[in-house]
Amino acid sequence: MTRPLAIFTLIALIASIVVIGMFQDGRTATARGSEISMSSEPITPAAGSSEPVPAQDVQPEIITSDTALAEYVVYINWDAFRRDYYDWANEPGQPGTPNLNYLMSRGVYYPNATNGFPSITNPMQTSIVTGSWPATHSNAYKYYNQDSNTVDSSGRTNLAETIAEAASASGLSTASVQQFMLQDRGTSDDDPRHLYIQPGGRFELRVLEAIKMLRGEPVRNTKGQLVSMTEIPRFLAIYGDDLDAAGHNGTGYGSVPSLTYDQWAKKMTAELIRMDRALGTFIEALRELGVFEKTAILLTADHGMTPYWGKSSLPGLIQVFNGLGYKCEFLPNSGRAADDTDVVMVGSGQSVQVYFRRTITEEQLNEIIAAVSAQPYVGGLLDRKGLAAAGAHPVSGQLVVWPAPPHHFSRKDISIGLAANHDTRDASSHNVFMLVSGSGVKPGLVIDAPVEIIDAAPTMSRLLGIRPPANATGRILEEALEEPALLGAETTR
Repeated sequence: MTRPLAIFTLIALIASIVVIGMFQDGRTATARGSEISMSSEPITPAAGSSEPVPAQDVQPEIITSDTALAEYVVYINWDAFRRDYYDWANEPGQPGTPNLNYLMSRGVYYPNATNGFPSITNPMQTSIVTGSWPATHSNAYKYYNQDSNTVDSSGRTNLAETIAEAASASGLSTASVQQFMLQDRGTSDDDPRHLYIQPGGRFELRVLEAIKMLRGEPVRNTKGQLVSMTEIPRFLAIYGDDLDAAGHNGTGYGSVPSLTYDQWAKKMTAELIRMDRALGTFIEALRELGVFEKTAILLTADHGMTPYWGKSSLPGLIQVFNGLGYKCEFLPNSGRAADDTDVVMVGSGQSVQVYFRRTITEEQLNEIIAAVSAQPYVGGLLDRKGLAAAGAHPVSGQLVVWPAPPHHFSRKDISIGLAANHDTRDASSHNVFMLVSGSGVKPGLVIDAPVEIIDAAPTMSRLLGIRPPANATGRILEEALEEPALLGAETTR
């Protein structure tokens, strides 16, 4: 469904107040986005390997038109931009987000954008820039390796082509300001036409460095050397992790930990409003350079953030498996399972990935699913079939269970204040902000239809008039884009 922006804003503000109230009055939030998928096949023991195995290549959608809809494309990623932060910042009495709102007036907002599994930075950042899920690019984050009986990590593994690589292969200039999944993947430290820099600091600083790059002024690369771009990059990525640092409720970038959900929500609202001001600085710089009207901007996130507190529900979940006759063990990053362990769990505080070390039947699996789903602290689960549908890599487990907030599966209780993480399918982490705006984009629309973050790279490729990344499985958001004939654009590719 497509509708004008003003109608959505009113509805969204009312909905956000209800959500905040649900947490403020101390009641447990209802499970949102809960999913239970039943498999008809027996579950075999977890396969292990030193590295995730790549999925088979998928034929990408091919663009036959050689007409670019925008001369320049800017991809902005605000790590951990939970979708309803936008609602909170635009409630009555709040300063609002005038720059995000301005981009919305010139583009399309997708309030029902979602990420994949696992809802963790590296896999989902990789998914955005490749247009594919972990089943294709093989960044699975954390997983149990049965061959070595260890918990392994994917690091920055990426077996798929990035949009920066596709743009570079098409002859376009590229640049990245701390979008680390593009480092040496279409941008590099010392290539003045495909430049990567990593200035650190808050988003304001990264915007200033991006503006220097656009102006052809010298910037420091990761080696401390001064490098100037030879032209305004046709594709530019800017990454900011301010919301993630504050959202985890630590002290990153000088953030102050919150003791209550209400304090946390106010903090996150203030963070977004501040970042919006920096976005305005960037927009003004594009105007000063005379390229704003020729530029399309896509802004999205890898995941949201889910606060939790109180006693951990992990012991209770383990007891469910033990009660069904399976010896269950949760492995920390450096742990090894005992020889007689039947079920291994790994996780990061929210979801737990479940691995069976011996074959179980469909009947046994259904019994486990029924017993787990009946627990009041469980928000939802996916079996292997459901995980495959979500794009998860095969090493991500045979079953994934996530809690209903504010419950959690952390290894320790949260007795003071609150913690927050995003490795969950709860809507607070699964539903992310996404908009596409500017040249080549229809103005002032809110499209309710579900979209996924893997749609970002194919859509930006279409705006640039180039092919999508070679392994992309996401779709072009055609409903958001103007017809080339309506733009009067000249062929640029």
